[in-house]
Amino acid sequence: MNLFRKISVSKWFLLLIGLAVLASSRLTAGPTIIRDNRIFDLAMTPVLGRGYSMSTNTFQSTCVRDVKMTEPSYDFQYTFQSMEDLKEIKQTQTVSGQVDISHLLTAVKARTSVTTGQEEKHFYHNIVVNINMDTYYASLDESKSTLGNSARNLLLTNDIPGFFHSCGTYYVRSLGRNARFVSVFTYTHDSLQRDKKFEFELELAIKGFGGRLMQLIGGNETQASFSTRNEASFSSLAEKKKLMITSEGWGLGKAQKASLISYDLKTFKEAIKDAFISMQNPQTGRVTTMEIVPWVENVEFQNFVKLDTEAKNEKGETLMLFEKKHILNLNAEFLARIERTDRKMTNIYYKALICRQIIDSRWKREGKFFPDLADAMIKNNRNETTITVTRLDLELTAEKIKSLLDAEEQFMYGPAGGAACMKEIMKEGVFKKSWRDIPVCRDLRSRFSAPVNEIIDDYCMPQLAKKGEK
Repeated sequence: MNLFRKISVSKWFLLLIGLAVLASSRLTAGPTIIRDNRIFDLAMTPVLGRGYSMSTNTFQSTCVRDVKMTEPSYDFQYTFQSMEDLKEIKQTQTVSGQVDISHLLTAVKARTSVTTGQEEKHFYHNIVVNINMDTYYASLDESKSTLGNSARNLLLTNDIPGFFHSCGTYYVRSLGRNARFVSVFTYTHDSLQRDKKFEFELELAIKGFGGRLMQLIGGNETQASFSTRNEASFSSLAEKKKLMITSEGWGLGKAQKASLISYDLKTFKEAIKDAFISMQNPQTGRVTTMEIVPWVENVEFQNFVKLDTEAKNEKGETLMLFEKKHILNLNAEFLARIERTDRKMTNIYYKALICRQIIDSRWKREGKFFPDLADAMIKNNRNETTITVTRLDLELTAEKIKSLLDAEEQFMYGPAGGAACMKEIMKEGVFKKSWRDIPVCRDLRSRFSAPVNEIIDDYCMPQLAKKGEK
């Protein structure tokens, strides 16, 4: 009976350990999928194998060499719809991050009627041709891609903070992309009712069903001659209808001989083909989803970093490998936040300093604005608002600019600043003790949300607004 109890207790003990390991590993392991506006900024460049910091939403160096990609898959949609289906077209934009084409449709739809002469009246009608392609499963093949030599050397010399500083705490493992090509055909008709016959012929001409249709209706004419005669006839009809083509493309790849300029039906069909080909490059397209993985879960990272060194916590208990990985990831993110906050505060200081120099050198003489600039307006670099040049001038006094530098020095080099926290983390061991257990680091956490000077961010470097802008 006692033996049975011992065995049962042992099994329960092992089960509890297993559950603890599983729960702890979930804190650090597992990919994170980002599908929101953090990756929609076109000024950023997500790349497979590139480093990424979750805490600051910044991309770092690409520390993977010889990047090998898994075979991607594609979803393709081709639609031919009248402008009355505008609401339906918007509803089809279900993929996160897809471009909004409503501005194109609304601009064309605004053209409703035109009068020629004194009596004849024509109405505009519009048709939307939409090509949409999603690329997914384009993932980094980690079994064939390796760390770059420089990144590997940082780990071999145990410069783990240097590795995270350059390569980020995560890396991009897979990307989902979207590409789109939209054309709006506009034609005139002498009635508010649509010309269904013309639209049917336009659809046949675009989709290339003419020859097959001729065979189905029992024609004896060859397909080649039928197509030639049909194209000539349709071109004449299109000219009478004043057919216009408005096209826009997003996320398309560059091809040497590709042309997306359309001025008639023939060139439109060529543009459609070229656009379709350019969409099939898995490395082009607007990024809609991104999978990131902590470096501590990368097999090669674990192979080079020296996490097998024995370490104990404050209670004298030996830290298990998964615990050290968890602590390492927490500290890496915290160190990244310190560095990014310091850089942001330094950047705003230098931005204000240069902005001050521009105002003094271009718009002032002997400390006073030129007479015609005293009431001038400065453009906002983010939106359409403006402020007076004197308002910006008051924000850039020597005292206020110096206060920006003082704030940065206090944050980084004060008694409980970032430098002191970083020193303690390295002293205790970057994978041995979490920043949460270091008092100076806990106190620093509330100071990461340093106030940002919106006026300097929005209006420097200064540009004069045109007259009439508010």
